[in-house]
Amino acid sequence: MWPLELEVPRLGELARQFTGVSASNLRQVLQLQEKQGGRIGALMLRAGLISEDQLTDLLRRQARWVANTRSNDLKHDDFPLSTPMSICMPCFNEAQVLGEVLTGALAVLPEFLEEFEIVIVDDGSSDQTSEVVRSYAEKDDRVRLVRHEVNRGYGASVATGLRAAQGDWVFFTDGDGQFNLLDLPQLLVELESHDVVVGYRYDRADHAMRKFNAYGWKMVIRTLMGLKIRDLDCAFKVFPRRVIDKLQLDAEGACISAEIMCQVARGGVSVAEVPVNHYPRSLGKATGANLKVITKAFRELPIVWKYRKMKPWVWDEVPADAVKAPVDGPSAEAALADTATHAALDDTLVDAPKSAKEPAPSSPVKTS
Repeated sequence: MWPLELEVPRLGELARQFTGVSASNLRQVLQLQEKQGGRIGALMLRAGLISEDQLTDLLRRQARWVANTRSNDLKHDDFPLSTPMSICMPCFNEAQVLGEVLTGALAVLPEFLEEFEIVIVDDGSSDQTSEVVRSYAEKDDRVRLVRHEVNRGYGASVATGLRAAQGDWVFFTDGDGQFNLLDLPQLLVELESHDVVVGYRYDRADHAMRKFNAYGWKMVIRTLMGLKIRDLDCAFKVFPRRVIDKLQLDAEGACISAEIMCQVARGGVSVAEVPVNHYPRSLGKATGANLKVITKAFRELPIVWKYRKMKPWVWDEVPADAVKAPVDGPSAEAALADTATHAALDDTLVDAPKSAKEPAPSSPVKTS
C-alpha cells in the first residue's frame, strides 16, 4: 500500500484543469515518460503543451496542496515555516537536468519555508553545470554556487555544501532530479519531535545491481558499526545547525553518508526515518555504481571505524570545525580573508598556509 505521506495531486491532472491540456495529449506524454523516463512537467514543456510560467504555477499549486495538508500534522506552526533553511545539492555533470531541478525548487520551496537558500556544489564538472547555476543566481540571490576546481568525489561535495550552508536547518539532496522536494514537509514535520530526520526510498527507481550493491554496503556498515538505518545512502536528510557544527567530514567518496550517520547515532541525538519518492534518472549519467566509486568507499572504511568508540556530543562546547566554505558571490572574499577560517580550512576544504609568512597554494575550492 502506498504511504499516505506520498500522495499529492498529479501534475498531469492539474495541467488538464488549469492549462487545458487534453486527455489525449496527456496520454501521449505519459507514454513518452514510460519509454524515456523524466518528469511529466518537463515532458509537457518540451512538447509545447505548457509554458514555463504555467509549469511554475502548476508546481506551486502542488506545493500549496502539500503545505496545507501537512500543516495539519504540525503541532506548533503552519507552513511556510519561519526557520531559515539551507538546501545543499552536490552535482557532477548535471547540466542537462539541473535547470529543471532549480526551477522546481524555486517554485515549491516558498510554500514550505519563509527563508531559504539553495547551495549547489559543482564537483569539478566538465559540462555547463556551473553556468546553469550562475544563470539562476543572477535572477535569484537565494541560489549560490560553490565550485571544486577539480573533481574530488561525492563525499567532498556533500561536506563542502554542509560547510557552506548558513541556515539554522541544513538539508541535502542530490541535484540529479531523482528526488522530489514535495516530500520535504514530511521531514520538517518530524523535526518537531526528532533532532535529525532522514528519508528512505519507498520504491527505489534503480536497476537491480545497484540495489544489490546498496544492500551489501548497508550490511557492511551495520556489521562493523551496528548502525541500523533503513536506507543509509538516501540523499534526503535534514539536520539542525547544532548537529552540522559537530560533524567531522573526512570521507571524500560514497562513505560520507556512513560517516555522518555513525556520528549521529553515537552523538546521542534522536533520528526519524520517513518514506520519500524516488524517480528514474532521465538525463545525465549516474556514477554510484562505478567500480572506482565502490573501491574508494571501501578504502575509506577506516574513517567510519574510528567512530566506534565515539562519545556522545556535549552541547555546551564551542565546535572546533564550524567552518563556512567559500562560495560564489561577494561573500567569498570576506570569508577567505579571516585568518581563523584559513586555519580551520586547512583540515577541511582548502590547503591553507601553515603560517602567515608562507604563500597560500591554489585552492581546490574555486570561487568565480
